Amino acid sequence: MTTSRGKTTSRAQAQAQAPAPATPGASPRLSDAALLLLGQAAAREDRLLLPPPPALRARGSALQKVLQALLKAEFVVEVPVATEAQSWRSGDDGQSIGLVIAAEGFRAIGLPVPAPAAPAAAPAIGQGAPPAAEVAGRTTKQAVLIALLSDEAGASVQALAETLSWQNHTVRAALTGLRQKGHVLARTKDADGTTVYRITGQAGAEIAGATGATATTGA
Repeated sequence: MTTSRGKTTSRAQAQAQAPAPATPGASPRLSDAALLLLGQAAAREDRLLLPPPPALRARGSALQKVLQALLKAEFVVEVPVATEAQSWRSGDDGQSIGLVIAAEGFRAIGLPVPAPAAPAAAPAIGQGAPPAAEVAGRTTKQAVLIALLSDEAGASVQALAETLSWQNHTVRAALTGLRQKGHVLARTKDADGTTVYRITGQAGAEIAGATGATATTGA
């Protein structure tokens, strides 16, 4: 009986770490860790998932499981990287290999796939140049902010600040700006008692159009 409950718990934990299977025409549900990693990668110039944002609680083997799930779901692709901090594994030749957000990763967090930029990013491991080049364009932090706040779990000011490399007051100003544009923001508490914000209505700009907006970046 105990063994059966243990197996059930293990399966539940594995499901919580991995993106849920997507249904045709619907966005897949992401774990908090996966959402933070993809959101950070979309906001970064290099599109890399690592190093992880400080707000991410998953570390070690737990982080590896999240990254493996994202790779299996084709939300990210492998690319050669220069530093150990950017690497999630080493290749057979000792080359450090990292992960960049792919086209499906952008779609999973509600963002349009950015246009390719020149020069293109490094070729994805085992997949050739096109997948990596596809994620080399620029996405505004405003679009990433809206995508993170549109997730069912919402996001705290601290998590948003760390993911977007903003100061807390910049995040609060951006939240005020979203309200002024017609977005309805709900303020609730998560399981740890942390205040989180979530977009519950969009009377103003849609997520797909947010890439044309600008955001003030904190120092």
